[in-house]
Formats: sequence, C-alpha cells, structure tokens
Amino acid sequence: MTELPTLAPQVTAPPQARDWLWDVTPRPAAVGRTLALLPHSGGSAQAYGDWGQWFSSGVRVVAAQYPGRGARYGQEPATEIAALADPLAEVLAGLDTPVHVFGHSLGALLGFEVCWRLQQAGRPAAAFYPSAAAAAHAHRSAAVSPARLSDDELLALLKERGGMPEDILAEPDLIDLVLDACRSDMAVTDSYSYGDDDRRLDCPVVAFGGDSDSAVPVDRLRRWRELGTGDSEIHVLSGGHFYLHDHMATVTAVVRRHLQKRSPLI
Repeated sequence: MTELPTLAPQVTAPPQARDWLWDVTPRPAAVGRTLALLPHSGGSAQAYGDWGQWFSSGVRVVAAQYPGRGARYGQEPATEIAALADPLAEVLAGLDTPVHVFGHSLGALLGFEVCWRLQQAGRPAAAFYPSAAAAAHAHRSAAVSPARLSDDELLALLKERGGMPEDILAEPDLIDLVLDACRSDMAVTDSYSYGDDDRRLDCPVVAFGGDSDSAVPVDRLRRWRELGTGDSEIHVLSGGHFYLHDHMATVTAVVRRHLQKRSPLI
C-alpha cells in the first residue's frame, strides 16, 4: 500500500481519461493490447508502479486512479461502486486496443462491474483477472462495517492482511491518509451487491488468490469460474491477502499468456 511518487499522466484522450488512467510505463503510440490495473482498498495507481517491467513494449500498462488518490487528492472519494465503474468503463471503451482488466481485492469487484459494462456497451474485455476477492456473486459484507472500526482496529486489520508496510507505520501523517482511503474503499466493498440478475462475462475469468487469505475463503475464490467462459482458470498460490508480492513472476506470466492468446499481435 506504499504510495510511490506520483506518476505523470500520459493519456491524451479523451479528457476524462487523464483523470482516471495513468500509464505505468510510457509506450510507443502503436501498441496492440492494453492491460488495465485496478487498485485494492486504500491503494492508488502508484501501487502498480513496477508492473510495466513484466510486459513487452507491445502492451500498454495503465492503472486506475480513484478520486482522492495521487494527483486527485482532495476530490471526494467514491461511496458506491457505480461511481467508479461507470467512468472507468467509459474511458476503457474509448481505447482502440483490446482491453484486459486485472483487479486486486476491491479492484476485483470493480473489475467485474467494469467488464460487465464494457460487455453491455458492445466492447467486451478480452479477459478479466480478479485477485484476492470472492467471486462477485459470492461476495459477503463484513461482519462488522468498516465505518464502525476505530483507527486502531482498522490498522490492526490492515497489518493482519499484510497491507501496511513499515515505511507507512513510521509516518503518522501517512497513516491517517491511508486509513481514510481504506475506510472509504472498504465501505464501497461492504455495500457491493451482485444483484438478482444472472450476469456472466463473455470472456475468460482468470482468478488468483492466496491459500491463507483470511479475508477470502478459497471456495469463494474458486466460484469466479462460474462468471466467465468455459476456459476460465483459478490459481491458488501460497500466501495471504497480498500473496502476489511473492508471486509476481507467476501471476504476470499467466497474464502474459492470456494477453498473447486472446489478443495476439498481428
């Protein structure tokens, strides 16, 4: 959850995209595919600052910047998931390349909603990669609402999940900022509802999770397979809620395989 130095926005059009998407690594104008990365609760686009090194120059790697983060600090944070999913889907639908969507924790639920909106708009995602989240239709609200947690209780929860680096703990001002962001994001997650309609994506759903994630039972992670096409996959790796820090090579290799399979360069 460490906030890295603010990345300069590289997106040139449409104007709204400059707010919502940030290029992790600048790429040549001619790229064949786009990988969109959606942050976890309390996270920002900068949390994906090192992802660009895992992909070739033919892949444009962008990360979503939620209101209230990075250069958008001071903007009112979202209070429900549609406030994030609607503009992100609109921006991604305007890109001229196949779009792959990866989301961790909150980003996974958001990613499903973004992919559903893209599909409804006739611009379906090439593949969706949810991480560290129960399947959208198996999501359950927290036993205790995040709004009722004290700062100390929320900090303890973040430490338990492995989402509070030592450099943040050493800076009281940073702790306050992170806790505020986490509290608003966790409220979005807590209020999330898949709804009554039977919604399925017309693309593979390739899910990842940790085998000892206290927040996401493996049986609910595996249910992501029910929300995608028949060649969807589930990858359970060793670790907790932030398992991917120890498995970047494995996770990105799977994503690269699907990038090439679903959106081969001509």
